[in-house]
Amino acid sequence: MTQGMLLPADGYWRKVRRTDPRARALADRHYSRQTVGARDFMASGRVLVLLTHCTHAVWGVIENLDPVGNRRWRCSIFRNEGLVLSSVLIREATARTYVFWQSRYHGLPPVPLTTEVDPARTLKKRDPGRCFRRAGWNVRGVVRGLVVLQAPALGAA
Repeated sequence: MTQGMLLPADGYWRKVRRTDPRARALADRHYSRQTVGARDFMASGRVLVLLTHCTHAVWGVIENLDPVGNRRWRCSIFRNEGLVLSSVLIREATARTYVFWQSRYHGLPPVPLTTEVDPARTLKKRDPGRCFRRAGWNVRGVVRGLVVLQAPALGAA
């Protein structure tokens, strides 16, 4: 499952600042990055950024308002350049996101945790979003050409 890598005692992920230079370097190589090199790679809002201990993967979740004013809670970035399967990392990051939100903000947002995958920008992938689905996320539909996926309910994965 982890292709010969050992799981650190506290899991693969650790919380870092939204300006962490190692996380930013990974974000700069993600297809959704809007301003490569900008110090902060997350939009404004309530944020959780995780970086793997080996610094080969980044996960960023944000709760904020969309351009029309609706609340959203979404994984705005996941990039894995390491050897650990993405689905394994997503499963753990999702669980850590739920734990963090409950302890930090005393409850989960009233909207589900979602993400979007752009099939046009993931041409090398035979099945865009597959790693999220293997981690228990479900396809909610397609919006403006993006595949929208929803995290499993707390405790379901």
